[in-house]
Amino acid sequence: TENRALAAVIAITAVALLARLVFLGDRIAHFDEGRVGWWAINYMNTGEIHYRFIVHGPLVQHVNRWLFAVVGANDFTMRLPIAIVGGLLPLSVFLYREHLRDSELVAVAFFLAFNPVLVYYSRFFRSTLPVAAFGFVAFGLLVRFYDTRNPRYVHVAAGVAALMLAAKENAVVYYITWIGAGAVIAYHV
Repeated sequence: TENRALAAVIAITAVALLARLVFLGDRIAHFDEGRVGWWAINYMNTGEIHYRFIVHGPLVQHVNRWLFAVVGANDFTMRLPIAIVGGLLPLSVFLYREHLRDSELVAVAFFLAFNPVLVYYSRFFRSTLPVAAFGFVAFGLLVRFYDTRNPRYVHVAAGVAALMLAAKENAVVYYITWIGAGAVIAYHV
C-alpha cells in the first residue's frame, strides 16, 4: 500500500506544481516583490550585494541573479523558485512515513498542496514560504534520523536548516521552537 500512497503523493505534487505555475507571471509584481526583484537584477548587473534586513535573507537574490541571467528577468521567472519550493513541499510528507498511515500521508500532502494560504505564498515572491518549507523538511529529516539512526539525515538537515537562515532570518524562531519542543519531550520521557 505504500506504493499507492507514494503514487498518490506524486500525483498530488504534480498538480500542486501546476497550480503554482499556471499564470504565475500574469500578475504584475507587488511593491514588495518588485523591490527584492530589483535588488536581484542589480546584483546580476553589478556583482554587488548588500544584506538588507528589510528584505530578509539573501537566498532569493542569489537564486534569481543566476535565474535572471539564464532565463531573463520577468514576473514569472522572479516567482519561479518560490513556486517550485511550494509545489514540491507535498513530497516531504514521506519523511514522516513511520509516524503516519498511508491515508494520513496523502491527506497531509493534499493539505500542503492545496491549502489556499500555501498556494498564495507559493505564487508570491517572498521568503516566507521557503523558510517554512525548509523548516518542515529539516524537521522531517531529523525525524528520519530518529527513525533510522542514519547520520546522513542529520547532515542534510543541517544543510536545509542553513537554507532556512539564508532565506529569512526569522528561521531562528524555528530553531528555538525545536529546542523547546525537544526539552518538553525529554522532560516527559
